[in-house]
Amino acid sequence: MTQNIRPPALAGSWYPADAATLRASVAGFLDLAAHPAAAEGRPAVAVVPHAGHAWSGEVAGGVLGLLSDLSYDRVILMAPNHRLHLTAPSCPAESAYATPLGIVPIDEAARAVLIDAGAAVSVPEAHAREHAEEIQLPFLQRLWDDVPPVLPLLVPHLDDDARHRLARTLGRWCGGRTLFLVSTDFTHYGADFGYLPFAHDVPRRLEQLDMGAVDCILRWDAAALLRYGRDTGITMCGLEAMAAVMTMPWPAAPRMALTGYQRSGDRDGDHSLSVSYVGMIGTLADRETP
Repeated sequence: MTQNIRPPALAGSWYPADAATLRASVAGFLDLAAHPAAAEGRPAVAVVPHAGHAWSGEVAGGVLGLLSDLSYDRVILMAPNHRLHLTAPSCPAESAYATPLGIVPIDEAARAVLIDAGAAVSVPEAHAREHAEEIQLPFLQRLWDDVPPVLPLLVPHLDDDARHRLARTLGRWCGGRTLFLVSTDFTHYGADFGYLPFAHDVPRRLEQLDMGAVDCILRWDAAALLRYGRDTGITMCGLEAMAAVMTMPWPAAPRMALTGYQRSGDRDGDHSLSVSYVGMIGTLADRETP
């Protein structure tokens, strides 16, 4: 049967188009992980940035490298929609995504569950050039020789009913065998982003703003994160995706840890236009089988 494959849209711009170069660069980022796979429990949630690899690859690799010795049944890649307005979460229509490193299968069974439950729809054009999805795939391909099925899921702004419907449906996979990969950048600061909440002491205040959202995630408090978004206007593009994951009926709240933090403005000391990159990992405690 012929596969319907989404071709790479970012190769040669957001990451290298040459397979050997891409393989080596991603391996270098993954090697930055500070610790072996979590000894205190099983990683079930990863929060990673989605800028070009040259900008946020270090932070992303520092999270995903923690998973190198683990296996999963699937990866649900939760991301914001940058390219097209959506009124409901969307899954791609394709059966696979391609990158220069090969093919990543789509979890078509999980997609059917979400759509049949009314928790998601499929708007293919929203996924055609969505960088928040594709930028993560070479990391997964370098982590595992056989990448488990991946379900990209674009999460727009949701009301409470839609968020809880999505969370309940995703809840069947929150036992630890599925990795929930939340693709999000944090504060987008500057006139080009239409977000200038302060004009002085910008680096310190950016960190303070970002860490307010990080604190909500560390405390695993979805209501607090949503409230923080409303109160501050923080331009964290994946806030809704993160809130949906935090609303799921987990057996116990994942224990979250901050693994990395950088800003694009740190490169040259110019924070007048800056995007913040955060890495986090969440683990479930080991439990005895009844």
